[in-house]
This record gives sequence, C-alpha cells and structure tokens, in this order.
Amino acid sequence: MPVMDHRNESAEAASGVGVPFGPRKLNLRIAPGVTTGHMMTLLFGSFFGIAMMGFINASQPYLFTEVLKVPTAEQGPLAGNLTFLSEILVVATIGIIGAMSDKFGRKPIWAGAFLIFSVGYVLYPLAQTVEQLTAFRLFFALGLAMNTAMLPSVINDYAVEASRGRLISVCFMLNGLGFILLLTPLRLLLPYFEGIVDGDPVLAARYWLWTPAAVCLLVSTVLLIGLKPGAPAQLGKRDPMLATLKIGIRAAKRIRVTLAYVTAAVARGDMSVLSTFFVLWLTQEAIAGGMPTTDASTHALKFYILIQVFALCWLPILGIILDRIDRVAGVAFAMLVAGVGYAALTLMGDPLGPQMWFVAVLIGMGEMSANLASLTLIGSEAPEKGRGAVIGMFSLCGAIGILSIAKFGGMLSGVYGTIAPFALIAIANAVVFVFAMLVFAITRSRVATASE
Repeated sequence: MPVMDHRNESAEAASGVGVPFGPRKLNLRIAPGVTTGHMMTLLFGSFFGIAMMGFINASQPYLFTEVLKVPTAEQGPLAGNLTFLSEILVVATIGIIGAMSDKFGRKPIWAGAFLIFSVGYVLYPLAQTVEQLTAFRLFFALGLAMNTAMLPSVINDYAVEASRGRLISVCFMLNGLGFILLLTPLRLLLPYFEGIVDGDPVLAARYWLWTPAAVCLLVSTVLLIGLKPGAPAQLGKRDPMLATLKIGIRAAKRIRVTLAYVTAAVARGDMSVLSTFFVLWLTQEAIAGGMPTTDASTHALKFYILIQVFALCWLPILGIILDRIDRVAGVAFAMLVAGVGYAALTLMGDPLGPQMWFVAVLIGMGEMSANLASLTLIGSEAPEKGRGAVIGMFSLCGAIGILSIAKFGGMLSGVYGTIAPFALIAIANAVVFVFAMLVFAITRSRVATASE
C-alpha cells in the first residue's frame, strides 16, 4: 500500500496536479520538490508576517508621547510622514528585491526581512530625535519591502494552479490570526515592563520593542533553515519594466480594470489609515480624557486588535457573498460598508465609549471587504496574457493609495486633528462606491444591448 501511495503521488506530480498537503477537506496541492517541511515553514512565516510589520505603527504613540516628547498637534503629521517615506522606499526597492530573489532564491531574502525587522525593533526605541527615528524607520522599511515581496512569491512557488487560490486564502487567514494572537500579548506587556522599571518610559519602551525583536530573530532563523533552497526555475525572459508598465496602463482602457485600479488605491488606503492613525487618535483621546499614556496605548491597541478579529470573522461570509454577486457589485458593496464605518468614526461623541465596539465591527468588515473585493475584481478582469503586468499595475495603484493617505492624511491631521484622515478615507470610499455603481450600470447596459 505505501508503494502504491508513492506511485500515485509521483503520477499526480508529473501530471501537474501536484502532491496533496494538509487536511483532505482543504484539497491543497503543492508543487513537486516542495516538502511538508517547506510548507510548514511557509505557514509559519505567514503567521508572523503582518503582525511584525504592523506593530511598528502601533508602538509609535507611546514613543511619540513618552520618549520623544512630540507635541500632540505634531504627532499626526509625523506618523503620516513616517508611513509616506517608508512606502516610498518600498516602491523604490520592491522590484529589485523580486529580481534578486529570482537569482539568489527566496530563502535568504525572506529570512533577511525578519532579521532587518529584529534589528529595526532594537533601534527604534533608542532614537533620541525625530530624525533618528525616521532613519530607523527607513531601515525597517527595507525589511517591509522584502517581506511584502517574498510571501506571495513563496506561495506561488509552492502552489500548483489547481489550489493556488486556496493556499493564498490559508496564508491570508494565518496573517490575520497572527496579528490577533501576537499583538494581544504585546499590548499587555507594556504596563508589565513599566512596573519592572519603576515607571521609566524610556526603558519600558525599549523592553517593549525588544520583545518583537527577539521574536523576529527566531522567525528569521526558522525561515533560513526550513524554506526550500535555491532559486526558482524561470519560465522565460522577463519583460522590461517600461514594457510591463505600458501593458498595465493599456489595460485600463477597459472600465472594469480602471475601477479595479482605483479600488486598489482606496482599499490600501483603508489599511494605511488604520495602521497609521487609528491607534494614535485613540491614544490621544484617552490621554486627553485623563488616562495615563501606558493605559491609553493599551486601550487603543485593544480596539485595533478587535477590528482585525471582526475582519477575520467576516472573511468566510464575505467570500460567499462575493462569489454570488457580480464583481463590480461586490466592489460597490465593499465601498459602502467601509465608507459607513469610517464616517461613523468621525461622528462619534465618545470614541472610548461602548459605541466603539459597534463601529469597530463596521470598520473590520469594511477593511476586509474593500481589500478582498478589489482582489477578486482584478483577478477576474486581468487577461491571461499580460496578467502579471496588470496585477503589477494594480499593486502600484495600491502603493499610491498608501502614499496619498499617509501624506494628505498627515497634513490634514495637523490642521483639523487626528480624526481628519478618517473623514478623507470615508469620502474616498464614497467616491469609489458611486464610480462602481456607474460601471455596474454601464456594463449591464452593454450586456443587455449585446443580447438584443
């Protein structure tokens, strides 16, 4: 019987179907040459990836207030500038990183990302000026670019086409679970460290951020040991970057592709406004209400984590909804939910009160809806020939969205307060909702005309 099983697996691999992996109900299949150990390492890296990237923003309100003594009115613009500069570096380097991983392999690049995270978390609380903090953040951003590029690359290396979507979904779920299960204890460690150091905020901040530094060092070691060695096989010569860009731009002649590009910018902007401004805003509100900075930071982080919990719970329901309706209608639905959630934030009388629980549900649903709806739309609209170029342009639009919300949101927060970026993203969601409804009406009209 074992011999027969090995023969069956070999035959399946040779036919391009791949080798079974994991629970039968998931029906996951992996590429020939990929072992169970390689796959478990991929899942391990997926669990830690988003949490270790996101905690840097979540830690900033405490650093701004207690370590660097940044005035409250300047904290919003500073947070926006840090995200803006970080994303500029990501956009500038991510293509080079992808090319390097094709030549030298995914393993050293992805392991290197977490090593940079580790060093970055060691350096960040050592900053004594805003300029030093900015330099350390740009160093951390290099790891962010490496991690962002390597996770989808490794997934696509290890998967076969028959179960590519399911494997991406599994890694997506692990991203969310890792965010919740890692940030929750990290949130609770800050008051613990303050107690150990007799209330010294500088030492507390260092011990707090050096904890994820140790975690990242462990993850880097596991990736270096467990990932599949060697560079991936190349199917053909890469197109020049300019030619790829032209293909992506030409695809925008189709209105549904244009909608996908615009949706990508706003959907990534949704994520950026949460990671950059949400914890900062709630922390400032709690401090203004008389709460100590440590308690304010942990209270704000609690709601940030809850948003991700609600997003994760909403994911399976959302998948069913999006598969049952037109992709453009799905985008309209997503933008409506997200827009209502962010608008509700701007109208709250007491953001620290019980109504925040309800608004957190809406925001979690909206954030997940916007990102998944945009991905499903571009996945269905990108042509088989030039798919990589179109999805590359889609990713570029997402980066532009992050840059825009970071820069303009930071500027507005300096004038109107930290609540201003949420009003900006609520308006952006509303605009895309109207655009999606127009596209839906136009495409339905064309279909009806063609059938007559």
